[in-house]
Amino acid sequence: MPDIAGRTLAILSLLQAQREWSGDVLAARLGVTSRTIRRDFTRLRELGYPVEAARGPGGLYRLAPGTRLPPLVFDDEQAISIVLALQTAPSSVVGLDDAAARALRTLKDLMPPRLARRLQTFEVHQIDNAWDLAPPKVPSGMLTCLSTAAQQLQVVSFSYRACSGDAAEDVAAVVEPYKLVVWSGRWNFIGYDQRERSWLSYRLDRVENLHVPGWRFTPRQFPADDVTAFIQLQPDRGDDSDAWPCRGTVRMDCPVELVAKWAPGGANLAVIDESTTRITMGAWSWAGLLGLLCTFSCDFVIEGPPELTAAAGEMSRRLARSAKTGPVRS
Repeated sequence: MPDIAGRTLAILSLLQAQREWSGDVLAARLGVTSRTIRRDFTRLRELGYPVEAARGPGGLYRLAPGTRLPPLVFDDEQAISIVLALQTAPSSVVGLDDAAARALRTLKDLMPPRLARRLQTFEVHQIDNAWDLAPPKVPSGMLTCLSTAAQQLQVVSFSYRACSGDAAEDVAAVVEPYKLVVWSGRWNFIGYDQRERSWLSYRLDRVENLHVPGWRFTPRQFPADDVTAFIQLQPDRGDDSDAWPCRGTVRMDCPVELVAKWAPGGANLAVIDESTTRITMGAWSWAGLLGLLCTFSCDFVIEGPPELTAAAGEMSRRLARSAKTGPVRS
């Protein structure tokens, strides 16, 4: 019986690692006859695993989708990867924290002692970074709805809180959903807006009254080669205007492609011309905001607010004093 159980688990692991296996290859790999392999697959079906068999030399076997999720088999590296992912996954989806914690407890409780000891090395304690704002949370049902609509080619309608600098307005949208994207911890989805007649991205934390009216659409060719660049270059990509204690707007002598690549994920951008970009972003202090702007090593003009202008004056005086100071001697 131990040999049968071990061989059954080995077959299950192989089927999960590779879509399709020949019965003869499995028999040779496990050192048994093809008849024994056929019995093993019958046993897997009795345990609830949806195994499909096709005619051919030696028979072909694969796992098929079933009506329920059967027990899965993981090797050591897969188990550790899952535990690490459950510990470090960003909690940006509402309602999944408890499920993730239960899944983590289940894995830890079932791990053999040797693997549990190894896992102790990977115990993770996450610390919030005061410099980065936590990403807004979105409902898991919204992710399911958009993903299903995209797969079934169904239009979605919703109201959207569009933000541009310090201004915000609610707009109605009718969109052909294309792809879900997570960038800088913020959930976005890309789609073709039927009213605007253009491809846009939308922050899911600003979507309300999501509805699938039942209209189908013909898929379009996505116009960009790089999804990352498309998201980064969206002007309405950043956080709401009140998300940071200190928030300002400047006009930078720097092309938008460069600003978009290196600016914080919470920043909003606007193209002025091919070499000039307006950027609105925030930080925990005015000095910190100026520090971020200075990392671009280009000229910029402050458009507001007055507090940022005053901080720039104080910072320039402080830097001037530092420049006059000689080297520090020990």
